[in-house]
Parts: sequence; C-alpha cells; structure tokens
Amino acid sequence: MAQLSKKELLEEAKKQSEALKRISRWRTYAMVLSAIGVAAAYMGFTGSEHRTAVGVTGVVLILAGVVLAVIFNMVIRTGRENVEKILNAAEK
Repeated sequence: MAQLSKKELLEEAKKQSEALKRISRWRTYAMVLSAIGVAAAYMGFTGSEHRTAVGVTGVVLILAGVVLAVIFNMVIRTGRENVEKILNAAEK
C-alpha cells in the first residue's frame, strides 16, 4: 500500500471528522424518535380508551430509536479513534 503524504492524511482526517458530525446529527434524530415513541406508548397505554395499536407503535419506536442510537454511538467512537490514528500517522 502506498504511503500517504501528511497533507493527504490531514485531508482524510478532516473528511472523516465532517462525516462524524453528520452521524452525530443522525444519533440525535434517533433519540428524538425514542422520545416520540415514549409519548406514543404513554398515550396508547393510558387513559379511558385503550389505544393498543398506538402503544405498541410507541414501543417499536422506542426500540428502534435506542438500537439506532447505540449503533451510531459505536460508529462515532470508532470513527474518532480512526481520526486520532490518522493524525498520529501524520505527525510521524
């Protein structure tokens, strides 16, 4: 594999950092999805009229949001480690 120049390494680190910012926004959307799910589950399972379908949908939204947030957290952590490795390689 060809050695990359310091300039190329720094450019790659910048691109990956920008991608991590976008993924961080997606993680926020996943958390909002979970919050909407909590509201829907609460509305569906409480009150005088039981709206089971809304409650079940809320639980599904909660689970989907949590799973997505966990995946995005893992991606962000790994991405930050990669950026750090690239920057360390650029310093050598």
